[in-house]
Amino acid sequence: MSLGLPGHLVEATLSRALARASHWFGVICLAGALASVLALSMAPVTDRLLATIAAIVGMGALLAVLAKWRTVPLTIAYLVLGAACTYLFTGAVLGMPGVFSSSDLFLISLPKMALIMVGGAGSGALVGVLWSTVGFLFAEVAATLAVSQTPVPDRPDVFTIVTYLMLVGVMLLDGLTRRTGRAAQPAIHRAVQDDEARTLRHDFDVRAIALMHDTTLNQLVSVARAKPGPLSRGLEAGIRETLHTLADRDWLTHVDERTAAAPAGSDGWLASAVYRAIDRSRDRGLVVDITGEKDALGRLDAEQDRELGLAVQQCLVNVLQHAGIAAAEVVIDADDENVSVMVLDAGSGFMEAETGNDRLGLRQSVRKRIERLGGTVVIWSRPGAGTSVLLTLPAPVPAPVPATLSADLPPSGPLAPSQQGNSSATGQLANAPAPTPTPAPAAPAPTPALADTPADQATP
Repeated sequence: MSLGLPGHLVEATLSRALARASHWFGVICLAGALASVLALSMAPVTDRLLATIAAIVGMGALLAVLAKWRTVPLTIAYLVLGAACTYLFTGAVLGMPGVFSSSDLFLISLPKMALIMVGGAGSGALVGVLWSTVGFLFAEVAATLAVSQTPVPDRPDVFTIVTYLMLVGVMLLDGLTRRTGRAAQPAIHRAVQDDEARTLRHDFDVRAIALMHDTTLNQLVSVARAKPGPLSRGLEAGIRETLHTLADRDWLTHVDERTAAAPAGSDGWLASAVYRAIDRSRDRGLVVDITGEKDALGRLDAEQDRELGLAVQQCLVNVLQHAGIAAAEVVIDADDENVSVMVLDAGSGFMEAETGNDRLGLRQSVRKRIERLGGTVVIWSRPGAGTSVLLTLPAPVPAPVPATLSADLPPSGPLAPSQQGNSSATGQLANAPAPTPTPAPAAPAPTPALADTPADQATP
């Protein structure tokens, strides 16, 4: 029984739960004993009955304190006071002439069961069994002494013995279960680690396949389709970029290239991976028109920016290699929750049914890239009608900073003692850069009119 908790918390948590349950059971027993004494006190009240009532109330108060702070001194004090309470209660109840004929009564067992339910001051099962055993011995010795001073015969108390055996059995079973759980914890941790390793390997495979398609396969196809003779300037630039990516960059690490390369306050569009992808495609001879909300790309985080840029680059490569034209349009749109980029061309188009399973362009380099980040990819295409690919990523608009908070911000940089006057602070606030207002989202760009185009087709 681990309750879904980490291994280092299970033992203390279960021990605390068992101790608390034992304490509440003891409170109920003491409440019953107190009610019995109060009922007996309707007869002429004696000093012994008053002492018994005081002992029961004190035992209950000490049990409440012990339930909150489980310490060894408090436990010992509870055992001593409980033994005295048991002695007084047993003598007061059985000392009434002609009322009770034997000592094996449930009423006599109430303070003894409360004493057994001391619950222990430690966090282990054996410690709890030890304290409960000490409480059982204290209760039996005190009750035996009290019974010996009354005319009632002393008989074994079945209720106390059964309560003690049940509590000890629960604690021992809990200890055995914990030991079994501790033995199973390493296997559970190994299973979790194996699952995480499989997830990482799958993510690595997806990224490796996409990178291989973006670099090596694309360049090999371009070289195979090139005319005999010297390589064109665009092809040389593409091969150079591929070699630089494979040799000089650790593509396994997630690096925020915009943050590392662009200074604070720079244009989000010029620092985006989509801009670099379009620039590389133009170097290879593709004419790219750009419209829409280019600044919205600044809302993307590092990984989204990088993966969206690679996906747009693959779409533009597909235009060069398969569309039969050297022109494309990139439309950037955004709303309050998403940022979208649409790549359009008026080329030859295609049918998904005619695309082989070995074509990895849109399947690995575009669709899986975007879907891995929680985005969507929608494709419209048919032969002779061109192709449109809509890439959408979740990127909520950041909440604007209230004007009062902006005015209360302290000036940047430490102030020298001579600069702490009002004039210096005013000067620093005046020189501080003003926050750039967040642009209001524009209406979404219109979707190309391809009413008869299947929505579930994919480009090569």
